[in-house]
Amino acid sequence: MKNLLALKPYLLRYKRHLGEGFFYIILTNIFAVAGPKYIGQAVDAMGRTFRIQEVVGYASIYVLFSLLSGIFLFLVRQKIIVTSRHIEYDLKNDYFNHLQKLPRSFYDQTSTGELISRGTNDLNAVRDFLGPGIMYSINTFFRLFFAIIAMVALSPTLTFFALLPAPLLSYSVYTIGRSMQKRSKSIQESYAGITNLVQENLTGIRVVKSFTREDAEVERFEKLNREYYRKNLSLGKLQALFFAMLTAMTAFSLIPVIWVGGRAVIKGEMTNGGIAQFIVYVTMLSWPIISIGWVTSIVQKAASAQARLNEIFNTPPDMHDMENPESSASEKEQCNGSLVFRNVSFHYPSEPGTTVLESISFTVEPGSKIAFAGATGSGKTTLVSLIPRLYEPASGSILFNGRDIRTIPLDQLRKKIGFVPQNNFLFSDTIEQNISYGSSDSDPQAVIDASRIAMLDDDVESFPEQYRTMLGEKGINLSGGQKQRACIARAVAWSPEILVLDDALSAVDTATEARIFDALLQKLPETTIILISHRISTVKNCDRIFVLQGGLIAENGTHDELLRQNGLYTKLHNQQLLEDEILSIA
Repeated sequence: MKNLLALKPYLLRYKRHLGEGFFYIILTNIFAVAGPKYIGQAVDAMGRTFRIQEVVGYASIYVLFSLLSGIFLFLVRQKIIVTSRHIEYDLKNDYFNHLQKLPRSFYDQTSTGELISRGTNDLNAVRDFLGPGIMYSINTFFRLFFAIIAMVALSPTLTFFALLPAPLLSYSVYTIGRSMQKRSKSIQESYAGITNLVQENLTGIRVVKSFTREDAEVERFEKLNREYYRKNLSLGKLQALFFAMLTAMTAFSLIPVIWVGGRAVIKGEMTNGGIAQFIVYVTMLSWPIISIGWVTSIVQKAASAQARLNEIFNTPPDMHDMENPESSASEKEQCNGSLVFRNVSFHYPSEPGTTVLESISFTVEPGSKIAFAGATGSGKTTLVSLIPRLYEPASGSILFNGRDIRTIPLDQLRKKIGFVPQNNFLFSDTIEQNISYGSSDSDPQAVIDASRIAMLDDDVESFPEQYRTMLGEKGINLSGGQKQRACIARAVAWSPEILVLDDALSAVDTATEARIFDALLQKLPETTIILISHRISTVKNCDRIFVLQGGLIAENGTHDELLRQNGLYTKLHNQQLLEDEILSIA
């Protein structure tokens, strides 16, 4: 239950609406409990000489009170249920906003399907608590409160017999409620597994079909779905038992009431109207008592769901600017793209014992073109990911234009860096919108200029809709090389001070690669360019090349200097020459 305390700020935000709903709940129950009094008076009137107008009068008052109770119940739903939708809206916005701020390391460890499940299924469970859960909890309390007061006023003895099942009811709610919470949490985890499987399957459907794994994937889904079905069935059986038990308790409580009440009527201690009125009150308690089980189920599901949401909300963005960062007199200062690494080390949070980078130090002069080479797993991608603070170094510091990057507000830092990652991602939007994605304004000429630098303009001009061509999911209607060049165009469209190309030319031929690199040098002469590539042909013209091995800088220098060292770079160079020779023979 303590997990639901996280909803307090949202409830306080709408306290006026909830307060009005609270007031209407009191009114609806006052009129609901006041009505049976006139049933009792009508019955007593019919036990003596009476006029039909008298009975009709009592019945009319009862109908009026029932009508007023219904009107106020409608207002209750308008205030509390509608408010729950407002809070759901706020929660979804806050959830998505928080996801945007979480670091890359969080997404390295959390599946997309899991996040979708928490943002849909779990949020719906919380919304049920905020609406029906709160409304029926308060309504049940006041219905019981007013009805019991009226019952005690009629007969304390009968009230005692009517409430005999209460201790057993309390124990059942506590015991079965805990079991329902555990089962609800297990169901939500199973649902997350199904969501993750479906998301991965639809994203990778081309791979599934290429390897004819459709039947195997269907079998995987059926297995997860069967488990989800089994857990839901288990919870449903428990809920059915709970509701049946509550209904039985209510029914059995009438037996002693009728027996003792009937004897009291015979002895003249109670009127026929009094016992009729009392039975109406006992019957009136049936739904509140039954709703305890329903509300308990809603609360337990919401508690499990909110616990899962709290795990996300309580995950802090680990990218924090230092307190009192230097003013962004950055707009006044000379921003020229210099970069300094000072004894930088790094390990992934999930693998604290494994050092990926160790004591990395180097300086990049403004406007220079440098490259990082090395075998797969040597730490190249991790190193460049530290520049825009996609990860935070474990130790050491990185200076950008003479300032520690932690003192530069994150949004300002990243606006100065164009980053093209290994995995090219394009949105299901037009080519124009994809290229201008990072720019503050959508300048058509800037889009065209960026496309020309990336050697994409000829391809786009051949499309019927040109820059307004809609792309499929992840740019499926573009070739691998076209997607890479579109991502390069997106990175250069805002004229960054530093351009990082992480193996961003691997899907284009060497001739196009050379043309792109020449265009970058001509159009962005003052931009610092950082390359990662497995091709020696890509990096050989850079001002300086750093060769990484095992998280360390093993060698550095120009292409000719590194060849003269006859070390790791020379080995990579000779290996590629041999591969090219073999390919030419083939």
